Amino acid sequence: MSLSQQLINFFGVGGIFSLWDAHELGVNALTTLSGIQAFLGPIFPILLVVEMLFMFWINRRTPARLSSAYKIPILMYVANTVIAALITLEVFLWTQEFFSKLAPFTATVRIRWFIYAYIVWEFSHFVYHWTCHKVRLLWCIHAPHHAPTHMNLSVIFTALFLQGPYATFVRTAICSILGVPMPLLILVMVIDGCWGALIHFSEELWPSGAIGGVLGRVILSPQHHRIHHSSNPEYIDKNFCNTLPIWDAVFRTLQHEVPGVKPAYGLNREVKPNSFIDMYFGEIYLLVRDVCAAATLKQKILYIFMPPGWKPQ
Repeated sequence: MSLSQQLINFFGVGGIFSLWDAHELGVNALTTLSGIQAFLGPIFPILLVVEMLFMFWINRRTPARLSSAYKIPILMYVANTVIAALITLEVFLWTQEFFSKLAPFTATVRIRWFIYAYIVWEFSHFVYHWTCHKVRLLWCIHAPHHAPTHMNLSVIFTALFLQGPYATFVRTAICSILGVPMPLLILVMVIDGCWGALIHFSEELWPSGAIGGVLGRVILSPQHHRIHHSSNPEYIDKNFCNTLPIWDAVFRTLQHEVPGVKPAYGLNREVKPNSFIDMYFGEIYLLVRDVCAAATLKQKILYIFMPPGWKPQ
């Protein structure tokens, strides 16, 4: 893939260019699913660049701090782009085709079904996200996303390359078997992915991270997601949803910020500072070490499938 195509993909402007080539770039494009997706695509990359420029300005006299905030996320982005992009796409297409055949009904592209699709999507995201925190093997692929000690938009790129395919399989399977058709699924994925990226706003750019009024009660804010990323005992394994807090409320994992308890980001273990190897592969190494040291086959299996931190009695 050429450098220009890589930049087009990163900035999410491919859809805009397609509309331009078809002479359909205008307000009317927002009446179609493809048009909405095309206009949503560039939002996160543009805000990421704005945030990085802002961070560069306020840290211009302390470049080491800027490097520590963005070095690891950028390295993980490069690694995952090279390894996982095609795998994730193939998983999505196969999963959607297979599980849609098992659906008892198929929703139509209407407003009421869009709301249904979004609620189902949030459930599928909750399942994927919860299992990543409660099954140690899956925690190994998700832990790199929690490794950065500075919250900013680039953190969205951090994860082991297998997280994308796993998330795609779980979310697509659940949505497809519950009747969410491809067009609605893609639309929900784009909207939720956009907000799911924006909830990683840095504290420098959005200090409180809170959303006031009625809107703050119906959608999750950056403040909620900062709680999810923190290693404070009060906040561990909370706020698994992306946009709507419905399923966090149902399963009692919804957590608001406790007065006086500021989120402390990072893993709840010692991590080598700015070490890509430790942040990317560290949890895998620790799991392999524990499995090899386990006294029985049962203990080896339990180390793999029990939550992180489990030890034999």
